Amino acid sequence: GYGGHAVHVLYRNFVPADVHTVRQHMPFSIGENTSGMVAYNPDDAETLGMIIAQEWTPTSCMVHQLIINPMVLRPKYAFIEKAAAWFFTHAGLLKIYGLVPENNWKARSMNEKFGFTEKCILEDAYAVGVDYILMELKREDCPYWTAMEQEKSA
Repeated sequence: GYGGHAVHVLYRNFVPADVHTVRQHMPFSIGENTSGMVAYNPDDAETLGMIIAQEWTPTSCMVHQLIINPMVLRPKYAFIEKAAAWFFTHAGLLKIYGLVPENNWKARSMNEKFGFTEKCILEDAYAVGVDYILMELKREDCPYWTAMEQEKSA
């Protein structure tokens, strides 16, 4: 747990009311096709983290990750595995993409840990002098997409 208390983590689908939580941590606009997965503590309804998807195509989408309480990334909560299953098994996607400002080293590092690779640089796309990095995660390159999930999608 944290703070000496046991922590429970459950998962649910992203709902429009979650936009308020997201906007407290990052600029965000909800679109007609916005969906995602939310990790929360059912004991106090605290949102711990979420993966938000937009700009869906038949094979891919753009994702945003918001980790509010890093505790959710502990292996026993399987946040990353559940997100991989959500995108690659349940949604049937082949790839997911994320745009990360070049100066956000923490997000870039976390994306690389998840298996994302840099696809291209969009010069000055975030701000003057700050590029966006387009990162891509292919289903077959995702280390958290388990063999069991791979069999389900076959």
